[in-house]
This record gives sequence, structure tokens and C-alpha cells, in this order.
Amino acid sequence: MQEKRELLKNRLVPLDIYKVTPKTNCGQCSYPTCLAFATQAVVGEVALAGCPHLDDEVRREFEDRLARQLDQGIGRKRESFEKTLEFLRESLTPWLSPENAAALGASWILKAEGNPSLRFPYLDDEVVVNEDDVHSAKGRDLSPWEKIFLYNYVIGGAVEPLGRWVGMESLPNAVSKIKSLRAHCEEPLAKAFPQDLQLLRHCVAPFFEELPTDMGHAGWAGECRLLPKVRLRLLWWPGDDDEGFAPRVKFLFDARVLETLDLESLVFACEQITERVLEARRRVLSRNGTRAS
Repeated sequence: MQEKRELLKNRLVPLDIYKVTPKTNCGQCSYPTCLAFATQAVVGEVALAGCPHLDDEVRREFEDRLARQLDQGIGRKRESFEKTLEFLRESLTPWLSPENAAALGASWILKAEGNPSLRFPYLDDEVVVNEDDVHSAKGRDLSPWEKIFLYNYVIGGAVEPLGRWVGMESLPNAVSKIKSLRAHCEEPLAKAFPQDLQLLRHCVAPFFEELPTDMGHAGWAGECRLLPKVRLRLLWWPGDDDEGFAPRVKFLFDARVLETLDLESLVFACEQITERVLEARRRVLSRNGTRAS
């Protein structure tokens, strides 16, 4: 217990890691900014060795401290999320500008009290981001992970999409995330919608605009506006019992997406979409008196 109290007192927070990065946002760690790398490293989502510019002695010291605090559960609980959010809020001020709002595809809002905010679409909602918090225009409770994701979008900046669509396997340094995307998103969606095109259309309608199905000869294709500068595509192939073909689902991304979001954020976004589509399916089946599998 004494050890844990000492670890809590001296725990590493994102600012500690950010201070020892080069702060150049070089992207060699596969994250678009040093800040995004620091927020993920402190909760154990990425190894410190992912940054090739850290001093070896500092890196080894931080690795040891992180291993001990994560082993004690420090950094994986809501307390850690709140520390990360506090750090992100403190870093937000220079990004709440009209210029950054325009680059992000957001609206810049300045109220009478002089506290600027940015407002922009997020899936089927809109969010307002400022130094105090992130709020849903629909009044939905946003999870700490969603808030971190949205703050990182504002702080990381955005680029114009290229318009060339690729699978995650074509993105740099994505090997470790491909399995997560398949297991948490593509396979559950394929299992939930093996053949029923109409059910699929109904459940994805709030999030996706249907596209012509000549893309990869898919049975259905749609495009989701995740954020103003980030769109995702979803392809669905129905199963064919007679031919022995299993149903299949695949997410596609703009070839420049990693200049706006990091890989962890991309997988998180796909998980959010998957959860909402599966929840829509559960509601439909519940109304029809059918048990969701």
C-alpha cells in the first residue's frame, strides 16, 4: 500500500513524457503529434521506444516507472483519464483560434465572457470544445476516451483528404492495429449482418451515406463523416451459404488520414461506429421480438 501511495504521488503524467520528446511532431512514432504520443504512452497504449528521439537513459528510467505504475493499476483508471484531460485542456488555448477552426472545418465561437470554443460535427452529433470541457450538442454523455480523441483532433490539426481510399494494411506502421480492427470492428459487424441488406441499411443510416456498390464488387458501400476532415468508408459483402462464402466487412481510410489522426484514434473511431451500429441492430431486433446474437 505504501508503495502504491508513493507511485501515485510521483506518477508520470503526459506532460512529463511530452517534455522529453523533441516536440517537432515528426510522426516517426506513427502519431501525428508528440502530444498524442505522450497521452497514449502514459496509459500503456504505445511503448516509449516508439519515439526514436528519446534519450536512452531517460527512456529506460521512464519505462521502469511506467511499468511499475501500470502494474499497480495506476494510469488505466478514470483518474488517469482525468489527468490526461487536464493536461490537454491546459494545452488547448493556442489552438482555439479562428485560423485553426478554419483548418479543422469547425466554427469559431466567442461568447461575451471571452472564452473561445470550437464547434464541429462528430458522427451523428456536433460537439463544442473549449478549455473547460467537451460537450455534445445532443446532450449525450461523452466518455473520457471520446474527449481525449476530440481534443487530439483539435490540437493535432488536420489536412485536406487526398481522396484515395486504402485499407489499414496500407497505412504505415499499422501491423499491430490491423488485428484489433478486425477483431473489434470488422468481424463483429460481419457476424451481425450476414445477409440482411435492409437491416444493415437501417442500422448504418444515421452514420453512413450509401455509395454505389461497384467498389470491390461489395454488396453495400457507405461513407461516414467522422469529423469534418476525416471520412471513413465501409464495405460489406453478404455471406453465401451455397458457395461457402462467409460475410465480410472492411473499413477504408483516406491515404493521408495519419496526418490528421494517429492509428490508435482510428481504431477507436471504428470501435465507436461499430458499437453504435450494433446497438441500433439490438434496438431493431428488440422491437421485433427477436433476440440479438
